[in-house]
Amino acid sequence: MFFPLTSTPFSRSGYRELLPSKELAPYVRGFWTSWNEKESASQIKVPSAPIIPDLCADIIIATDGTENKADGREISSMFFCGVSDKMFASAHSQGQHRQLFGIRFYAWQASAFSDEPLLKTANGFFELESHFQTARRLLLAKLLPVMNLEEFKQIAEETLLELLARPASKRPEQNSLVMDAITQMIRTRGSQNLSSLLKDIHASERQLERYFAQALSLSPKKVSSLIRYQSLWQSVCFSKNFDIQDAVAQFGYFDQAHLLNDFKKFHGMNFTEARKIAFSTK
Repeated sequence: MFFPLTSTPFSRSGYRELLPSKELAPYVRGFWTSWNEKESASQIKVPSAPIIPDLCADIIIATDGTENKADGREISSMFFCGVSDKMFASAHSQGQHRQLFGIRFYAWQASAFSDEPLLKTANGFFELESHFQTARRLLLAKLLPVMNLEEFKQIAEETLLELLARPASKRPEQNSLVMDAITQMIRTRGSQNLSSLLKDIHASERQLERYFAQALSLSPKKVSSLIRYQSLWQSVCFSKNFDIQDAVAQFGYFDQAHLLNDFKKFHGMNFTEARKIAFSTK
């Protein structure tokens, strides 16, 4: 129902991703790896890549090789990147042999694998053990010094299924109202106002604010806005005859100016610039 996109949804040099198994599809958007190609690190200046809000949160594992032997790797860091509500630039690493592996969760499902609620994690980077101590321990026991994305996916999925099998007392409480609200937001593509949503799911605004803060560190209103923005971005990328006036009506914007301003607020640039980046790597 909801398949969020990056700013370069078709292809990107030095990046690869795989979809999760059927069991983990409700929780995980994908598994990915990125690396520095030798010539990119030493000869070519690679511009910063725009990271747009996609309502995902990531566990990221960095591995580093040596100058003389690219496959002599070791895990150098493990951290958690919380959900973001604004665009930011990711600088290209200078480490010639650096490689990253990532687990990209839907933000509202990440706490199913953590040890504590993900309060105040939006727009932040944290050492993995600060919120995912059990996940860190399990991953460290299984990760290989040298691995490809397929091997990483297998290890990560085994770990995630193990974490899901924990007793309820061993993981943060997940309130069903969060999933009810998210499902309704996705169904209406973020165009439903909050008061109408609250009536549909039989919740108070204070309740929902509290549960959203614990589960994904964003307000219900912000999540709804991001779902609408991502639904619009998907239409921009995949509609052969995208029409901005049709999109205004389709996604519940007041007018064209409202749509364009909302898009630029989250994407950090206008339509023309965003499309150029998205399609230049297709």
